[in-house]
Amino acid sequence: MRTNSIKYLSIYEDLKEEIINGTYPIGGLFPAEPELQTLFGVSRITVRHAVQLLVDEGYLQRIHGVGTVVVSQKESLQLQNLLSFSEEYKGAGVHSDIISFEERISASSLVCSKLNLSKGSEVSCHERLRWSDNSPIGFQRVYCPLHLALTRNELIRPNVSLYQLFKEKGYSVKNANETIESVIADKKIADYLHVKEGSPLLFVQRVTKDQRDRIVEYAEFYYRGDRYRYSVQLHVPD
Repeated sequence: MRTNSIKYLSIYEDLKEEIINGTYPIGGLFPAEPELQTLFGVSRITVRHAVQLLVDEGYLQRIHGVGTVVVSQKESLQLQNLLSFSEEYKGAGVHSDIISFEERISASSLVCSKLNLSKGSEVSCHERLRWSDNSPIGFQRVYCPLHLALTRNELIRPNVSLYQLFKEKGYSVKNANETIESVIADKKIADYLHVKEGSPLLFVQRVTKDQRDRIVEYAEFYYRGDRYRYSVQLHVPD
Protein backbone atom coordinates (compact mmCIF):
# COMPACT_ATOMS: atom_id res chain seq x y z
CA MET A 1 0.00 0.00 0.00
CA ARG A 2 2.83 2.39 0.91
CA THR A 3 4.57 1.66 -2.40
CA ASN A 4 1.41 2.45 -4.38
CA SER A 5 0.95 5.67 -2.41
CA ILE A 6 4.49 6.83 -3.16
CA LYS A 7 4.11 5.81 -6.82
CA TYR A 8 0.98 7.83 -7.52
CA LEU A 9 2.48 10.89 -5.79
CA SER A 10 5.61 10.54 -7.90
CA ILE A 11 3.51 10.33 -11.09
CA TYR A 12 1.47 13.34 -9.96
CA GLU A 13 4.64 15.39 -9.43
CA ASP A 14 6.07 14.36 -12.81
CA LEU A 15 2.85 15.24 -14.64
CA LYS A 16 2.46 18.54 -12.79
CA GLU A 17 5.99 19.56 -13.73
CA GLU A 18 5.26 18.77 -17.39
CA ILE A 19 2.06 20.84 -17.26
CA ILE A 20 3.85 23.81 -15.69
CA ASN A 21 6.69 23.54 -18.21
CA GLY A 22 4.23 23.63 -21.11
CA THR A 23 4.58 20.05 -22.32
CA TYR A 24 0.78 19.92 -22.18
CA PRO A 25 -0.62 23.29 -23.39
CA ILE A 26 -3.64 25.01 -21.88
CA GLY A 27 -6.80 24.00 -23.74
CA GLY A 28 -5.25 20.79 -25.01
CA LEU A 29 -6.37 17.29 -24.23
CA PHE A 30 -4.44 15.52 -21.49
CA PRO A 31 -3.40 11.90 -22.16
CA ALA A 32 -6.11 9.37 -21.31
CA GLU A 33 -5.66 7.08 -18.32
CA PRO A 34 -4.82 3.96 -20.42
CA GLU A 35 -2.06 5.91 -22.17
CA LEU A 36 -0.62 7.10 -18.87
CA GLN A 37 -0.94 3.60 -17.46
CA THR A 38 1.24 2.27 -20.28
CA LEU A 39 3.65 5.22 -20.05
CA PHE A 40 4.36 4.73 -16.34
CA GLY A 41 3.86 0.97 -16.19
CA VAL A 42 1.40 1.12 -13.29
CA SER A 43 -2.20 0.17 -12.56
CA ARG A 44 -5.09 2.28 -13.76
CA ILE A 45 -6.13 3.10 -10.19
CA THR A 46 -2.64 4.49 -9.49
CA VAL A 47 -2.89 6.74 -12.56
CA ARG A 48 -6.41 7.78 -11.58
CA HIS A 49 -5.24 8.92 -8.12
CA ALA A 50 -2.45 11.00 -9.68
CA VAL A 51 -4.76 12.62 -12.24
CA GLN A 52 -7.39 13.34 -9.61
CA LEU A 53 -4.86 15.35 -7.60
CA LEU A 54 -4.20 17.47 -10.70
CA VAL A 55 -7.94 17.96 -11.15
CA ASP A 56 -8.36 18.90 -7.48
CA GLU A 57 -5.58 21.50 -7.75
CA GLY A 58 -7.10 23.06 -10.86
CA TYR A 59 -4.55 22.01 -13.47
CA LEU A 60 -6.96 19.70 -15.26
CA GLN A 61 -10.70 19.55 -15.85
CA ARG A 62 -12.74 16.52 -16.88
CA ILE A 63 -15.31 17.45 -19.55
CA HIS A 64 -18.02 14.94 -20.40
CA GLY A 65 -17.83 13.83 -24.02
CA VAL A 66 -14.48 15.57 -24.52
CA GLY A 67 -11.94 14.14 -22.10
CA THR A 68 -9.50 15.65 -19.63
CA VAL A 69 -8.36 19.16 -20.59
CA VAL A 70 -5.44 21.25 -19.30
CA VAL A 71 -6.84 24.46 -17.79
CA SER A 72 -3.86 25.96 -15.92
CA GLN A 73 -0.05 25.88 -15.93
CA LYS A 74 0.50 27.86 -12.72
CA GLU A 75 1.70 26.58 -9.38
CA SER A 76 -1.30 26.25 -7.08
CA LEU A 77 -1.17 27.68 -3.57
CA GLN A 78 -3.51 25.66 -1.40
CA LEU A 79 -5.62 27.32 1.27
CA GLN A 80 -7.03 24.25 2.99
CA ASN A 81 -4.17 23.49 5.38
CA LEU A 82 -1.77 25.61 7.40
CA LEU A 83 1.67 24.40 6.35
CA SER A 84 5.15 25.79 6.29
CA PHE A 85 6.78 26.07 2.88
CA SER A 86 8.97 23.00 3.40
CA GLU A 87 5.93 20.93 4.41
CA GLU A 88 3.68 22.18 1.61
CA TYR A 89 6.20 21.40 -1.13
CA LYS A 90 7.99 18.42 0.37
CA GLY A 91 9.15 16.19 -2.47
CA ALA A 92 7.89 18.57 -5.14
CA GLY A 93 11.30 19.61 -6.47
CA VAL A 94 11.29 23.08 -4.92
CA HIS A 95 13.40 24.62 -2.18
CA SER A 96 14.04 27.88 -0.36
CA ASP A 97 17.19 29.74 0.67
CA ILE A 98 17.53 32.18 3.52
CA ILE A 99 18.91 35.48 2.20
CA SER A 100 18.90 37.63 5.33
CA PHE A 101 18.41 37.33 9.08
CA GLU A 102 18.17 40.01 11.74
CA GLU A 103 18.07 38.69 15.30
CA ARG A 104 16.47 41.91 16.53
CA ILE A 105 15.25 45.02 14.76
CA SER A 106 12.86 47.83 15.64
CA ALA A 107 9.43 46.87 14.38
CA SER A 108 7.42 49.25 12.24
CA SER A 109 3.98 50.37 13.37
CA LEU A 110 2.46 47.88 10.93
CA VAL A 111 4.48 44.96 12.27
CA CYS A 112 3.70 45.92 15.88
CA SER A 113 -0.01 46.00 15.09
CA LYS A 114 0.11 42.63 13.32
CA LEU A 115 2.01 40.96 16.17
CA ASN A 116 -0.01 42.79 18.84
CA LEU A 117 3.13 44.38 20.30
CA SER A 118 3.54 47.79 21.87
CA LYS A 119 4.97 50.60 19.76
CA GLY A 120 8.77 50.52 19.57
CA SER A 121 9.05 46.78 20.24
CA GLU A 122 11.82 44.73 18.68
CA VAL A 123 11.33 41.59 16.60
CA SER A 124 13.37 39.13 14.59
CA CYS A 125 13.14 39.22 10.81
CA HIS A 126 14.27 36.77 8.16
CA GLU A 127 13.83 36.67 4.40
CA ARG A 128 13.75 33.67 2.11
CA LEU A 129 13.71 33.15 -1.63
CA ARG A 130 11.70 30.23 -3.01
CA TRP A 131 12.97 28.35 -6.03
CA SER A 132 11.59 25.89 -8.58
CA ASP A 133 13.71 24.43 -11.39
CA ASN A 134 16.45 27.01 -10.67
CA SER A 135 13.99 29.89 -11.11
CA PRO A 136 12.90 32.18 -8.26
CA ILE A 137 9.14 31.96 -7.76
CA GLY A 138 8.49 33.64 -4.42
CA PHE A 139 9.94 35.98 -1.81
CA GLN A 140 9.06 35.65 1.87
CA ARG A 141 9.63 38.00 4.82
CA VAL A 142 8.81 36.78 8.33
CA TYR A 143 8.65 38.76 11.57
CA CYS A 144 8.53 36.97 14.94
CA PRO A 145 8.38 38.13 18.58
CA LEU A 146 11.76 37.97 20.31
CA HIS A 147 10.58 35.40 22.87
CA LEU A 148 10.70 32.75 20.11
CA ALA A 149 14.47 33.27 20.14
CA LEU A 150 15.08 32.23 16.53
CA THR A 151 18.71 31.91 15.43
CA ARG A 152 20.36 31.92 12.01
CA ASN A 153 21.80 28.45 12.62
CA GLU A 154 18.30 27.08 13.16
CA LEU A 155 16.89 28.75 10.06
CA ILE A 156 19.65 27.58 7.70
CA ARG A 157 19.28 23.92 8.60
CA PRO A 158 18.60 21.82 5.48
CA ASN A 159 14.86 21.40 4.80
CA VAL A 160 14.01 23.27 7.99
CA SER A 161 10.29 23.64 8.69
CA LEU A 162 9.58 26.94 10.44
CA TYR A 163 6.42 25.58 12.05
CA GLN A 164 8.24 22.49 13.28
CA LEU A 165 10.87 24.82 14.72
CA PHE A 166 8.11 26.74 16.50
CA LYS A 167 6.78 23.45 17.87
CA GLU A 168 10.20 22.51 19.23
CA LYS A 169 10.13 25.77 21.17
CA GLY A 170 6.68 25.06 22.61
CA TYR A 171 4.56 27.00 20.11
CA SER A 172 2.40 24.67 18.00
CA VAL A 173 0.70 26.63 15.21
CA LYS A 174 -3.05 26.12 15.07
CA ASN A 175 -4.57 28.79 12.85
CA ALA A 176 -3.78 31.81 10.72
CA ASN A 177 -5.50 34.71 9.04
CA GLU A 178 -4.45 35.58 5.47
CA THR A 179 -5.22 38.49 3.19
CA ILE A 180 -4.46 38.34 -0.53
CA GLU A 181 -4.12 41.16 -3.00
CA SER A 182 -2.40 42.12 -6.22
CA VAL A 183 0.63 44.44 -6.05
CA ILE A 184 3.39 45.52 -8.40
CA ALA A 185 7.03 44.59 -7.85
CA ASP A 186 9.38 47.23 -6.49
CA LYS A 187 13.03 47.12 -7.56
CA LYS A 188 14.20 44.92 -4.68
CA ILE A 189 11.53 42.26 -5.12
CA ALA A 190 11.79 42.44 -8.92
CA ASP A 191 15.54 41.78 -8.76
CA TYR A 192 15.05 38.80 -6.44
CA LEU A 193 12.28 37.26 -8.55
CA HIS A 194 13.94 38.00 -11.92
CA VAL A 195 10.99 40.01 -13.21
CA LYS A 196 10.67 43.57 -14.46
CA GLU A 197 10.04 46.32 -11.95
CA GLY A 198 6.30 47.00 -11.93
CA SER A 199 5.38 43.40 -12.80
CA PRO A 200 2.17 42.06 -11.15
CA LEU A 201 2.65 39.91 -8.06
CA LEU A 202 0.39 38.07 -5.65
CA PHE A 203 0.90 39.54 -2.19
CA VAL A 204 -0.14 37.52 0.86
CA GLN A 205 -0.07 38.67 4.47
CA ARG A 206 -0.35 36.01 7.17
CA VAL A 207 -0.78 36.31 10.94
CA THR A 208 -0.27 32.96 12.68
CA LYS A 209 -1.33 31.88 16.17
CA ASP A 210 -0.33 28.94 18.35
CA GLN A 211 -2.29 26.52 20.51
CA ARG A 212 -2.70 29.17 23.24
CA ASP A 213 -3.87 31.83 20.80
CA ARG A 214 -0.51 33.63 20.95
CA ILE A 215 0.65 35.39 17.79
CA VAL A 216 3.91 33.81 16.66
CA GLU A 217 4.38 35.14 13.16
CA TYR A 218 3.57 37.95 10.77
CA ALA A 219 4.65 36.96 7.25
CA GLU A 220 4.63 38.68 3.88
CA PHE A 221 4.78 36.59 0.71
CA TYR A 222 5.37 37.88 -2.82
CA TYR A 223 4.61 35.38 -5.58
CA ARG A 224 5.24 35.77 -9.29
CA GLY A 225 1.89 36.28 -10.97
CA ASP A 226 3.02 34.26 -13.99
CA ARG A 227 3.87 31.22 -11.85
CA TYR A 228 1.22 31.11 -9.14
CA ARG A 229 -2.50 31.15 -8.59
CA TYR A 230 -4.57 30.56 -5.47
CA SER A 231 -6.93 27.61 -5.18
CA VAL A 232 -9.51 27.31 -2.41
CA GLN A 233 -12.51 25.10 -1.75
CA LEU A 234 -15.62 26.84 -0.43
CA HIS A 235 -18.40 25.10 1.47
CA VAL A 236 -21.93 26.17 2.29
CA PRO A 237 -22.32 26.32 6.09
CA ASP A 238 -24.65 23.81 7.71
